[in-house]
Amino acid sequence: MSDEAYTQWRVCIRDERGSAVGGGVVLGDRHVLTCAHVVTAAVGGPSAAVPVDFVARPGLAPQRARVVRDGWFPPLADESGDLALLELAEPVPHGTGRLLRRVSLGARHQVRVCGFPGEAPTGLWVRAWMEGECGPGEEWIQLTATGGGPQVQEGFSGTPVFHDASGSVVGVVVTRPARADSTVSYIVPVETILSYLPRTRDWVSGDSGVDGSFRALADASRADQAMVDRLTRFFGHGAAGGVMILVAEPGSPTLDTLRDVVARSSRERRPVDSRPSGHDSSARPDPLLGSIDLALDVSGKTAAEVSGRISTWMNTGGAPTERLMDSLAGRPPPMNVVLDGIDAAAEPHQLVDEVVGPLTAQAAEQDRRLLLTFRDSASPSLYRAALRLLAARIDQVRDAEREARERHEFVAARVAPVPEPALRSPSLRLRLTALRAAADRPGKTPLLPALESCQRDADRALDDALRVRHRLDESLDARDRLRDRLDGYRARCIDHGLTEDTDLAEIYGQARELLWSGQCDLSRGAELLDSYATLIRARLSDRTNGSARR
Repeated sequence: MSDEAYTQWRVCIRDERGSAVGGGVVLGDRHVLTCAHVVTAAVGGPSAAVPVDFVARPGLAPQRARVVRDGWFPPLADESGDLALLELAEPVPHGTGRLLRRVSLGARHQVRVCGFPGEAPTGLWVRAWMEGECGPGEEWIQLTATGGGPQVQEGFSGTPVFHDASGSVVGVVVTRPARADSTVSYIVPVETILSYLPRTRDWVSGDSGVDGSFRALADASRADQAMVDRLTRFFGHGAAGGVMILVAEPGSPTLDTLRDVVARSSRERRPVDSRPSGHDSSARPDPLLGSIDLALDVSGKTAAEVSGRISTWMNTGGAPTERLMDSLAGRPPPMNVVLDGIDAAAEPHQLVDEVVGPLTAQAAEQDRRLLLTFRDSASPSLYRAALRLLAARIDQVRDAEREARERHEFVAARVAPVPEPALRSPSLRLRLTALRAAADRPGKTPLLPALESCQRDADRALDDALRVRHRLDESLDARDRLRDRLDGYRARCIDHGLTEDTDLAEIYGQARELLWSGQCDLSRGAELLDSYATLIRARLSDRTNGSARR
């Protein structure tokens, strides 16, 4: 789609005097999407006809439009909602088609918007970046204008946000910056728009980030609260990256709860009673809203299909790569992913190797959280995935312990006492070998508990190795701080002419020998520094008192 083609659907909303109050975007051939507060600014509320000017299509005469039934969501006290869908008096020629598009909201997309500020009532273009979720209940996305150019300001509300890579509209601007010189504003993304205005689905392209099999429970009290708490901790804002494996049998409370939590995390699929409305400001969004970026039901899917779906989601407007690991190369955005029903996929083993493997590699380092669910606790693909994760964790333990031992060798020669690193990776490796052999000879006893036990031990071993490394660094830092203190006290002695004091010189010599030669006992060093400081204060006090007596 050419630049002219996709931007021609932007419109200007005017008040009765003809002044621009905001913008909107044509959907299909008869509807206009904008913000509710723009309608209020134009005509006072949803009952009056709104003047719409087709500024990008000068051949079209201005029209009036009215708010459609179920198309009015005025902003609540926290500014959530604020959407309106209007219907034009007459259809326009050549409808838009699927102009709106879902995009991965964790990525930093470059976009353009054209608003109608007082300084440019005929239109002003601004380039910006989508930065991440924010706003009331995480409904919005922060928009930051690129440096050096025009800024989003009053008059931009309701204007469409054009995605540079795809040419589609990925949301509408919802508010102007709090300060006139601010470069920050906000948009309502397509997913949030769909939550409030489901009828806009006819004009939306791009796969939903959450598959349709994830549905909220009709009765939320049926959810397994322990599982809800576990998933909330795992996916909650600020949680560390990592991987969780879950067995959820068909029809089980675990599976029902998982699907309920995922649906409630989705801006688009959350149930009506979990979001604010124009009539009930008491309903609040779930705390996990927006926390799961991609939730796929992989049952019956091939590895290539799942890989392509993820790559397409990550590369909106670009060509998906053939291999998922290529899409993940470089600096992919942080993301939280659910792959549900891996052992029910068309190619479970290939899915583990070609999709789960690349996604789980460096999950913690790249702030990626992955939930992998299986239907059967004895499925070979579950063992394959669990063994792969365990092997990767043991490799991390081995590397962390090696680094801790190398650091210990360096620090122990300089500071005492210091903690001794443990060596657990060899025994963990032996357990991994035994577990692999057991997986090759499946019996009646499920292997998953033994795998989980070894995984917990490996996690603890890694934490211990990292903790020891940190303590070693702290010990060396503590010695360096003692050195700095000694230099400071010595400078004070020089400033006050105390360098010839034999008692001070003796303590200084002992402290310097301890801190700069060989192994430093930190406790003894601190004691010498305290004695040195005390004696300096005493000498200065004696000198002051002597001067006073004279």
